[in-house]
Amino acid sequence: MKRHPIFIIAALLLSSAVFAQQPVKLVVVISLDQFPYEYISKYRTYFTHGGFNYLLNNGANFVDCRYLHAATNTGPGHAVIMSGSYGNANGIVDNLWFDRSTGSMAYCVEDRTVSMVGTDSGEGRSPKNFSTATLGDQMKIHTNFQSKVISVSNKDRSAILMGGKLADASYWTVDSLYVTSSYYRQDLPKWVESFNESGRYRSYFGKAWNLLLSEEEYKKHGIDDGIGESNHLGSRFPHVVDGGNSEELTGAYSYALLASPYGVEILMEFAQEAVKNEQLGQRGVTDLLCLGVSSTDYVGHAYGPQSWEVMDLTIRMDRFLEEFFSFLDSTVGLENCIVVLTSDHGVGPIPEALRHANPNMPAGRITRQQLLGPAKEALEKRHGPLTSTGGWTLGESSRNIYLNDQALNEKGIDREPTATFMKQEISKLPFVAAAFTAAELSRNAVSGDLAEACLFSFHPERSGDVVVVLRPYYIFGDPRYTSGASHGSPYSYDSHVPLLLSGPGISPGTYYDRTSPADIAPTIAALLGVEMPP
Repeated sequence: MKRHPIFIIAALLLSSAVFAQQPVKLVVVISLDQFPYEYISKYRTYFTHGGFNYLLNNGANFVDCRYLHAATNTGPGHAVIMSGSYGNANGIVDNLWFDRSTGSMAYCVEDRTVSMVGTDSGEGRSPKNFSTATLGDQMKIHTNFQSKVISVSNKDRSAILMGGKLADASYWTVDSLYVTSSYYRQDLPKWVESFNESGRYRSYFGKAWNLLLSEEEYKKHGIDDGIGESNHLGSRFPHVVDGGNSEELTGAYSYALLASPYGVEILMEFAQEAVKNEQLGQRGVTDLLCLGVSSTDYVGHAYGPQSWEVMDLTIRMDRFLEEFFSFLDSTVGLENCIVVLTSDHGVGPIPEALRHANPNMPAGRITRQQLLGPAKEALEKRHGPLTSTGGWTLGESSRNIYLNDQALNEKGIDREPTATFMKQEISKLPFVAAAFTAAELSRNAVSGDLAEACLFSFHPERSGDVVVVLRPYYIFGDPRYTSGASHGSPYSYDSHVPLLLSGPGISPGTYYDRTSPADIAPTIAALLGVEMPP
């Protein structure tokens, strides 16, 4: 595959903000899940001095940072941040893909050879499917495994894919517990057990999420309970965090907590405990802490980017960052820390809100039947109905469509011309921007920006036989639901994210050069004087 010219020069552009190497005690990489760059510019007037503004005023702000891949989802995004590579190299082509060897969908961090530690719930998790290394891995090797690498998040895929293969531990939440897997260790440290036993998670039961600022400030940016917003936690402020059951704790409470600012509050407390108990940045060697904030994604999906909920959480996130930076300053000294803030992806507007503004606006939710139905009918018309198989496709994951080998064998037809035919039929649909076959992508026989984005997300062993890109403002959606926002496209609203860096070796300023989150790992490696991830 040819390398995108922007990707080749991006690291050089980013290095223009780098001075000579200086001693660094701790590297902190913060990923705000589903956090487009525009949230910073849109709500900056409400920020305090020590949160986002600490990075904006004392660090480098790259205002044109964009993912180059099509798979703007959580797994692929977090895999890029710390490896400097995309799915074509690291294998994380999406959160899920169809595994032909097992005949079932594969989750990006699943690993049935390991078990969960700290809970009896769920299957094992590890970076087994991650094909390359991370900055943390290189730091461990460089210091003869003296550096500590700790990664924490609410989502397993966020923590694991940022932490890498040699992390001392990656922690994530299952229900009300912080857990890990036997890939890293056989039991939880005492400090994690103590945190879980403290009842911190349960202490928010029944607590209301109220607006932080006066209602008049939010009215400047829209209305509460806007078109297409979900009502999972109630459609208007205040939101009561009880999971819909005010009498007792249920599984829905855990989701309700994470879909509120209190999920962030607990995560930041856990991160502080990690710094204190693991002595990160306090041991005479450079350590790494990766922090994946997932609540921004839960709230964004439910209420959309124009909502009061997103605005309020963004402003509260600023206060959480201020408190965390103050903690780092008193514990390690911010002058000894490199701090990076970015996101795994952005988010698009709610389609129903666009259509409400103008019914003629091309936007909507597309079902799998709408996407594949006409192509399957055309295949049946051409080759006749199938008799002994489950259908023409085995599974679809986001933009990937996988043909059924049994169907091909029954009809005595080859994979490549069948994929080409399906691509041609899908391309006729008014909501499809582009479609490519695996054969085309493998040969790099494609051109254009959408093709380039698909190439960065294409892995021959894991991607589909046909890869589809919807038109702007169309998303895949269940027809039973007509609310909530989503992401997963190569368009700017999904790909444009913050990239803020501060600390030793970083030249403060606002930079307008095109960069990518893939530049983070090699740039920090250069600052630390360690080898870049392969």
